[in-house]
Amino acid sequence: MNSIATMTKAAPPVPTRYSLALNAAIIASGITKAAIASHMNVSPGMVSQWANGLRPVPAEKAQRLGDYLSVDPAKISAKFAEHWDTASNVVPLRQRAGEEPLRQDLQIARLENDIDSLRFAVAALVSAMTVHRPAEATDVAKTIRKNVPQKFVRRGYLHELLQALDKG
Repeated sequence: MNSIATMTKAAPPVPTRYSLALNAAIIASGITKAAIASHMNVSPGMVSQWANGLRPVPAEKAQRLGDYLSVDPAKISAKFAEHWDTASNVVPLRQRAGEEPLRQDLQIARLENDIDSLRFAVAALVSAMTVHRPAEATDVAKTIRKNVPQKFVRRGYLHELLQALDKG
């Protein structure tokens, strides 16, 4: 028998913890699914599928969606949470409840690593800006000089960055 009348209806999707968190964030924000869809450049049906657990929120959309709804992207996207967990191989600075105190040398190593990473990232941005956006580079240098205490502007890494911005 191949009749439509004998076909069984598919079970509704089972909400996941991610879809439940997304639903809660949507409700808490007061933003309509249509507005979310417009912001995310997807159809309203796609937002409903995410919220109902029919489709997962893609990792590449989770950050923007999380920012828009003021929710941690790792709470609304399994793929984002998975990527975040595997990408995060640094020692946390804060001790979690019930854990042993963090070793001070590991805290210092993490801070040093973070500082070095930021220095490389800022240097790359400054290099690109001076070549491709010289007017903006000048504005950034003026803003730094205006808003950063002079003791930091006159020496060290910030001084070097300002010299690079001024050359651009």
